Amino acid sequence: MTTSLVLEQPTNPQGIAGRKLQSLEGLRAIAIILVFFHHIKDFIPAVNQPLGYLQLYLGQAWIGVDLFFVLSGFLITGILMETREAGNYFSGFYGRRILRIFPLYYSVLVGLILFGVVLTRYQMPGAAEVVRNLPLPRDRWVFLCFLTNWTGLWVAKWDSHFASIVAHFWSLGVEEQFYFFWPLLLWLVRPRAIPWVAIGLTIASAAIRLSWALHVGVQALVPPASITIALATVCRLDSLFIGALCAWLYRQPKWMKKLQNWLPWVAATCLCSFFAFFTWLITFPEIAGRMIYGVGSTTVHQVDDAMHLFTECGGFTLLAIGFGALVLFAAHSESRGGGGTQKLLQSRVLAPIGRYSYGIYVYHVPIIGLGAIYIFPRLTAQSISEVGFISVAYMVVIAAISFLVAALSYELFEKRLLLLKRIFVARYASPVRSTDANAGD
Repeated sequence: MTTSLVLEQPTNPQGIAGRKLQSLEGLRAIAIILVFFHHIKDFIPAVNQPLGYLQLYLGQAWIGVDLFFVLSGFLITGILMETREAGNYFSGFYGRRILRIFPLYYSVLVGLILFGVVLTRYQMPGAAEVVRNLPLPRDRWVFLCFLTNWTGLWVAKWDSHFASIVAHFWSLGVEEQFYFFWPLLLWLVRPRAIPWVAIGLTIASAAIRLSWALHVGVQALVPPASITIALATVCRLDSLFIGALCAWLYRQPKWMKKLQNWLPWVAATCLCSFFAFFTWLITFPEIAGRMIYGVGSTTVHQVDDAMHLFTECGGFTLLAIGFGALVLFAAHSESRGGGGTQKLLQSRVLAPIGRYSYGIYVYHVPIIGLGAIYIFPRLTAQSISEVGFISVAYMVVIAAISFLVAALSYELFEKRLLLLKRIFVARYASPVRSTDANAGD
């Protein structure tokens, strides 16, 4: 999951031409940390109640993907707004996106498929299990075309038993589909209409998701139907377009003056409300179940089912508003000189994690999956304390490997290809509007 962190040659009065917003690197780091914990949570030994609750809360760390979506909407819209008058508006944008996304994505996808083929051909240990966690030959075109998130509509794989070490590519599919139509739409409308388009598409996405969920029915909103809705592009555009709206607001000094003091409160209220609802669900599951599904419900619903219902009936939009306020506050406070929030977001700990976040996102699930096949089953413990120590040590090692692999991949492979971005620098008819040569990450 990645976006360029440079707002290329802005014409707004805030004077941020060619300068990276370092605080947003920190938010990307937070997003990937959340996603990592969500995927590694099953290795936490729920041997007591506190650890059980920890595992439950980390199960909701998928919200890091929604933070990525808001960041993408904010950053990509900013770039498009500032380059819409460029002669190479479309070729420049898509050239830079292809260089940033495609090489790593296809290298990992094709590499894993070939790895499975080699294991099978030479009948190596773990071959069958690895292949079970890779796309079937008939489904590979879906991954190759960035349509992974639509798989559930025709294959119905997205259920609680589905396991794949490339299933997380669904979010990259959502973003690539957003990149496909948003540049054209933004180019066609007048600049003053951008916020209204963003608001309208946000409402439309939330309405489509709600209508789809109600059509399925509260009692039947369980996997795979609930996950199919949650992954469909049309149902997740509210996060991207709230990010787009924030990109427009960021360039409006009058609006920012009115909003700046409210942004932290909006972010805190939305995010705390989300986790307050989840806390109520796990604290009073029977009461919550009766209130949500009715006393006469015959379907056995899990907490995750109730959370799917909540998110699809407004929870995703709640998160999008909260993260939008957070992103807007981080960007605006950096332009005004910082503060405590900026010290955290620009810290030496978060900065490198944010820089390599796309690679970490792509690599960490395959690393977790292969580790679960080849390494974790061979670890043994004689007591509960040993189980806890081994589990924590294992998760730390997996995190370190994911970061190291992503860092090496960026420095030795991706970074070299990104030098070609200079070919796609925005070009204007007037030399006054030329774009900084260092634009792009």
